[in-house]
Amino acid sequence: MINFTSRPRYFIKSTPTDMRKGHDGLASIVREVMGHDPRNYNEAFIFYSKDYRKVKVLHYDINGWVLYSKWFTDGKFLRPEFEGCKKSHELSRETLVLILSTSVQTRIKI
Repeated sequence: MINFTSRPRYFIKSTPTDMRKGHDGLASIVREVMGHDPRNYNEAFIFYSKDYRKVKVLHYDINGWVLYSKWFTDGKFLRPEFEGCKKSHELSRETLVLILSTSVQTRIKI
């Protein structure tokens, strides 16, 4: 089970992702695009859809894969606005919780 504590490091992909992908497809994006090891249990990876209504968090714990999915029915999650041109950006735990719990049409700088 993913534990939103300060222990794991959280990384968000800079561009939208096809939300039809499962854990294998997302793990290959983590490995090939983001440049991380998807089986590192100290890291979790965040993906969002093109319309900003869906979010997935991929995490590998000791017992296997955890894939957290959230679909917003009213509104959208906070749209990330990245300051640099990188394939992924590290988030704080607080920013991740804000992204997953807010359903408004605004932007957040990362």
